[in-house]
Amino acid sequence: MTQWLKINPTFASHIRVNRGFYYHHGIYLDDNTVVSFGGINNDYTLDPSKARVIITSLNEFLRGGELEVRQFSDEELKRKRTPQDIANYALSCVGNSGYDLINNNCEHFANECLFGKRESEQVKNIINHFFG
Repeated sequence: MTQWLKINPTFASHIRVNRGFYYHHGIYLDDNTVVSFGGINNDYTLDPSKARVIITSLNEFLRGGELEVRQFSDEELKRKRTPQDIANYALSCVGNSGYDLINNNCEHFANECLFGKRESEQVKNIINHFFG
């Protein structure tokens, strides 16, 4: 299981914030640049067609919530892209759409930036809970 700590992020960190029913994930570049798959003012939760990969500030991303930073296992560190490659990939996706809660959500996006593979621990946990 992935470990998260309440620490300050560094360039190209995978970050998340609790939104109640789910965690919202993004890639931190600096305090003015967080890249995430979502929408302004959470408008995509009722209409997924409004979701896009966007840039926000850290404060906009957090919306008063507590920041958590992902910690990586040794195996993950071997697979993880360099911070500059993570940042370049995240920025190259700005404006992309195609949000899908099960197959292409904000956590899938962050993992694709990090590892080149879409994965969502949240989705796996829900599927295992109901069907496992």
